[in-house]
Amino acid sequence: MALTWGAALICLGVLGCQTSASTTPRSAWVTLDSPQHAEGHSWHVNDAGQVTLVLSNPRSGQALGAVVHGQWRGGILDIPCVELAPDPEVVTSSTTHAHLLHAGAGLGRWAGCNSLNYLAEGPVLHHARQHGVVDVAGDGGWNVERMEALSPGLVLGSPAYDLSTRGWPMVPITEYLEAHPLGRAEWMVPLAWMMGDSLAGAQAFADIRDRYEALKGQGMTGAQVPIVLMGSVADGVWHAPGQNTFVSRWVEDAGGQYALTEEDHDSNVALGLEQVLEHAAQCDLWMMVVQDPDSFTVSDLLAQDPKHRALLEATDEVWVCNTAKHDYFGALVVQPDFILEDLQSAMQLGLVGPHGTFKPLSSP
Repeated sequence: MALTWGAALICLGVLGCQTSASTTPRSAWVTLDSPQHAEGHSWHVNDAGQVTLVLSNPRSGQALGAVVHGQWRGGILDIPCVELAPDPEVVTSSTTHAHLLHAGAGLGRWAGCNSLNYLAEGPVLHHARQHGVVDVAGDGGWNVERMEALSPGLVLGSPAYDLSTRGWPMVPITEYLEAHPLGRAEWMVPLAWMMGDSLAGAQAFADIRDRYEALKGQGMTGAQVPIVLMGSVADGVWHAPGQNTFVSRWVEDAGGQYALTEEDHDSNVALGLEQVLEHAAQCDLWMMVVQDPDSFTVSDLLAQDPKHRALLEATDEVWVCNTAKHDYFGALVVQPDFILEDLQSAMQLGLVGPHGTFKPLSSP
């Protein structure tokens, strides 16, 4: 979101409830501001002159919800609308949401989280401990009693959650469907806007964007373009991000060619071992994302399936990002330049990058 609108958006006032109905065409609204890289949020002026944040699915474009500061003053809406009270306390359903808040407007009104157990050591977890952020995890994802006791003014959740029957002010956050690493990070701007400090979010994102753009494409002039595939394995099935995902964009921005041409609009592409071996034979580097409390080695890969030896023989290089050591789904979402720089080091120089997020698969 452009900095020029920051001060104007901060000034809007806010009440915590939801409304939904049908008919008034949103297509008639004036677009106030669109993000630079994200596809899942934008600001508009509704038919009553009220600034409205519209949240959508970045891949399909389907609008999922709206947010306003104060009571809704427009006509009948065809999507749910959350009306924000001043200084709302917020509950998050993902560690990513907490890191986006921390990077933008800060964690001052973070009251609860249903994924505290997945937070990696760092400033966000330290804040949760120091300030008593409530663990609201429970059956079906939520501890209803704790949520009712908190009575948050805002719940950041996945579109998969249907909280409408409980009357909780849930806002669908779809950063994980963005097709650009900067698109994911840019979600800190609407989160900061909801917290009443859009200027802080916009400035924080601008700094991240500038670092990323300064790195993009470095060092690849005249060099051979490496073919790269990134993925993970679970229960014998390999899963890889398809084309038009933030992972494929990372590879391309680092100077490589992403190997997978398939695309899945809802999730990663599932691959059988035979398909994996076909791709591996064409790849210069295979980048694996794993989760291991110690270290992930060749022995660990073969313990999953002895047939993986064929993968090692088919691929020139195998590199590993261990999410138990590097917060791939949390802090690194707001540090996309770290991943980019480390991919450049691995792909261009065969060296571990300055942030150590990817390392060669080691022998036991």
